[in-house]
Amino acid sequence: NEQSAELKTTKEQPKIENEPEVVKKDLEDEKNVDKLKKEDEKTEVGETKPGINLQGYCTNDNCLASKAKIPVWVNEEFKSISFVSNMTSYPCPDCKQLTVSSILRVMFFNSEHSICSSDDNTIVESNHYQCNYPIKLGFSYTLKADKIFQHAESLEDLITRSESAMVSNEILNLVTELQKYLITVVKPLKVKDTARLLEKIEFDYGGDTKAFRRAFDVGRFTILCDNGTKLQTAVGVMKKAEQFNLIVSEDKDFFERQSKTHHRFHNIKLYVPKHKVYVEMQATLKKFTTLEGYTIFSNPKLSHLFYEHIRAWQPNSPEDEDLKQVSDETLTKINDIICEWSNDKEIEKIAKRYKSHLAIGILKPPQLFNKSKTEIDSNSSLKIAEFVYKQLCTFTPGYAKEKEKEMTTKEKEKVREKEQAIYMVLYEYYKQNIIGDKNPASCDDFASILQESRKQEMEDDIAISQALETYIPLQANNYAHEDGKDDDKEKTCDCHQHVLTFLEEKEEDKAEEKSEKQEQQPSYKKKVMIIQGKSGSGKSIFCRHLEESLWNNYINDSKRPIPVYISFPK
Repeated sequence: NEQSAELKTTKEQPKIENEPEVVKKDLEDEKNVDKLKKEDEKTEVGETKPGINLQGYCTNDNCLASKAKIPVWVNEEFKSISFVSNMTSYPCPDCKQLTVSSILRVMFFNSEHSICSSDDNTIVESNHYQCNYPIKLGFSYTLKADKIFQHAESLEDLITRSESAMVSNEILNLVTELQKYLITVVKPLKVKDTARLLEKIEFDYGGDTKAFRRAFDVGRFTILCDNGTKLQTAVGVMKKAEQFNLIVSEDKDFFERQSKTHHRFHNIKLYVPKHKVYVEMQATLKKFTTLEGYTIFSNPKLSHLFYEHIRAWQPNSPEDEDLKQVSDETLTKINDIICEWSNDKEIEKIAKRYKSHLAIGILKPPQLFNKSKTEIDSNSSLKIAEFVYKQLCTFTPGYAKEKEKEMTTKEKEKVREKEQAIYMVLYEYYKQNIIGDKNPASCDDFASILQESRKQEMEDDIAISQALETYIPLQANNYAHEDGKDDDKEKTCDCHQHVLTFLEEKEEDKAEEKSEKQEQQPSYKKKVMIIQGKSGSGKSIFCRHLEESLWNNYINDSKRPIPVYISFPK
């Protein structure tokens, strides 16, 4: 064969006299085509999911996948099944009929599984995250797949095994390999304690006595990468963990597809055979992490603390059910901003509405008034109202100051913009669901309500509106008018300016009063001005003019006074 192959490759083409150059080129192209053959594209129908996945062909003549002879995947989830390879009846994912009658291949994904064939009756077991087995025609097979679970005997045993695994040579060698490529690996200072794990197990699994076997984040390593390429590299290295005597048992990609909370990461569970325990590795980008000491956000705890309030919440009324649902949606929106599921234009649009809490003056929820700490702590809806209120009163969007030297100006502005958008998402949630959208959530809202009210009153009172258009400044004295006395010779002042000066003095007096209060000295400053005059002298129009002037000069600042006009019926 070698000789004939050699002869074949060295066989010369017959020489043609005066052979055109084009013909020579065509012959060379044909030789190149023989050497470089395009690989056929593999086409499959259906989706592989955790558990048992069977691949075969549909026999339904009316099915497009059958006509095109495209293999289909059928997912059987986590269970035990038996079949004869060419005598099956599974639903086709395309035509939905029970017409997948022959199985050619089985793939186990993210499971602890076993497979046995009548060919040799050998049982093969594995907990590798993805295992493929060819299926022979005419033989019977028994398959079993379970979700991966911890093999500890108790919660204390699980904690002990996890602590040992996290400092084992196998894990440390993998960490060292990742760090060689400038990938940051964060190891927790300690594993979760018994109390924290019991609380999580109680909420997630309802107090099942064996539920600790489903706890995988007892000890979790966080892998932080500079960019998407580094993240792919890190995941690729972890998937080759066999070289470190570790087994990759579960692979969940929530970096390209969204998790329940929209937190963005790639999660891999590694089995450490030496200690018979699973250790979790979670990879994400540095710009998405909220880990203190590594994050670029100035308020990294916000999303996690919000999650903690929601996670353990068991609503006792329809109102609480609604509030919990909208709280979950708000957390998702916050994570969409942090992890950039929302695009730059969307984030920028939300951030542009931002006003600081010092400018708008957040109002305390009325449901918290006269409530003791014990009452608040025993009521989830009150706890979350208090949490959000305190966050809005103290959160000033920016970036992590300790990371300032590592960040460019553009990066700082981007993080600040993200935090401004997060603030506005939280404020809108607070305004609509904690305070109620019909009530003011801030001094700014209160001012807006008064301005809208004034606008409506002006539209309804045409006489006052017209009078204001031709308003003549009102003159006044600083003493009461007496009938029969000639006041024209007395010195008068501009009433409008007189009132403005009085209000400005009041502002100065407030500062003095504060100082006097601190010194425990009494204050005797005037607090009220009364404008007195005959009917028709112009008092009402003046007050409306004054109100308009004050609003025109009004600045949205929670520390500045808000003009309030109250009109009594005649």
